[in-house]
Amino acid sequence: MKKILSLLLMVMLMLTIAACGTTDDSADENETAGDQPEETGTNEEDTSWTDIEEAGKIIVGTSGTYSPVTYYNEDNELTGFDVELVREMANYLDVEVEFSTMDFDGILPALRNGQINFATNDFSITEERLETFDFTVPYKYSYGSVIVRAEDVDNFETANDLEGVDVALGSLTSNYARFAEHIGANGTAYDGGVEAILRDLISGNTDAYLNDRLVLARTIEEFGDDRLAVAPQVKYHETSSAMPVLKGNEALAERLSEAIEALIEDGTVARLSEEFLGEDASQPVDSSEVVDFDF
Repeated sequence: MKKILSLLLMVMLMLTIAACGTTDDSADENETAGDQPEETGTNEEDTSWTDIEEAGKIIVGTSGTYSPVTYYNEDNELTGFDVELVREMANYLDVEVEFSTMDFDGILPALRNGQINFATNDFSITEERLETFDFTVPYKYSYGSVIVRAEDVDNFETANDLEGVDVALGSLTSNYARFAEHIGANGTAYDGGVEAILRDLISGNTDAYLNDRLVLARTIEEFGDDRLAVAPQVKYHETSSAMPVLKGNEALAERLSEAIEALIEDGTVARLSEEFLGEDASQPVDSSEVVDFDF
């Protein structure tokens, strides 16, 4: 009987040792598996540039109604600072360029929908836009200001003086419209173009026109009426203008940026800026006096 019991105990002990050995082996295997990266699907190849290169043509969205950045001249030819810069970029990249003109408010939706390859219309880089788009390197630096009646220039010593003022805007979706809302100005968007805004300023139907200070200076020069002036002390919303592409089209953004950097380096951007904007805007501005807002 004792021999049987001893034999049973030995069998049970051997089974226990075997079970423990099996558990340890399994644990080691699981830990090793956990250290391995999870298998994921392969990322789709970014063909945003190679597709354009194969087609030999790049399609660019712009408004054609924002002088001197993008507009039709007296011969009904599309031109302007951004337009001519894109043409120089296309030459550098050895592709043809086709411009697709549309309302400003429709440009970024067209980019989202794949109707155009990239956009150019003095777009500033904002955190909100970066959620949907990638941008090239900047090619223009500036800040916002206002056109007012010349007799009222002294009433506007800072951007904060726009609070409660009736102001004209080119679009309700622009950064200038967002600034007007932020500062507490009473903004109205005009469909009739800049000339309608300036005439309403003269007649007193509005009190200020918000836009980029370089654009405003050229607007005053072309309009040629000394009853209007840019308020030189009003400096707000420092901007870095770049060209947006659909988010994920990094290859395209890189090639466009390469072209911009080369054209800045050889002086082309400065030359075009002086021709259309009146001064070289290819370098960052002194922002010490620019009132900025987080919006």
